[in-house]
This record gives sequence, structure tokens and C-alpha cells, in this order.
Amino acid sequence: MSDTEPPSNSGYETTDVNPGTLLAWVGLLAAVIVVSVVAAWVLFDVFAERAARGDPKVSPLAPAESQTPPEPRLLVKEHDDLVVVRKEDEELLDTYGWIDKDRGIVRIPVARAMELVAKEGLQSRPSPSKGP
Repeated sequence: MSDTEPPSNSGYETTDVNPGTLLAWVGLLAAVIVVSVVAAWVLFDVFAERAARGDPKVSPLAPAESQTPPEPRLLVKEHDDLVVVRKEDEELLDTYGWIDKDRGIVRIPVARAMELVAKEGLQSRPSPSKGP
């Protein structure tokens, strides 16, 4: 055995890739991709024409469909809507107002309610009496 020949049981491939074969495979792959794209494009056009022929003709006297979708719609300006909602919430939390005027129920600002709870505490229910 000479010094230039690798041992037969070296455990790895001892030859290089043939560049001509590699380029042929790459070219074949590119050709298959191009043919697939062209075929898809042609089929799309054929199916679009068939669908257009099958659609019924709309009368010119028919009312135009509304461009506004039905409720609930997506938020277009979500940030602006959130600002408005938070402003309304803060107004409810920071002002006095009636909840039910007939029953005498009012709302008070959160800060004032916390002061009252800290000063007076919360009412508690009387503990149930234990029967004999």
C-alpha cells in the first residue's frame, strides 16, 4: 500500500463530489420549480375565467352592497379608542355621581373611599349566634 492511497476502511468518503453532476441536479431542480410556477399561474387564470363565467350577472338596478361591515367591527384606531375608554373610566373613578337616585346609592371617588375605609374601617357582619 502506498502513502497516497487512504486505507479502505477509513470510515468516511474518500472521493469528491462531481461538479458536473451537482450542477445538473441544481439545474433540474430550478427547471422543476419554474415549470411548477408557470403551471400554477396558468391554472389560476383558467379557474378564474371559469368562475367568472359561472357567476350570475348582477342587475344594474340592484342596490349596491354596503361597504360598512356589520357589527362588531374591528378597531381601526385602537390606541385612540383605548385613550377614550380610559378617560371615561378615570372620570367614573374620580368623580361623585348617582348610581340609583331612588334608592339613594351614590358613587364616590376611589381616593375618598380609601380615606373613609382607613379612618372608619369596614362594617362587618355580626357573628352568628350558636344555638343550644
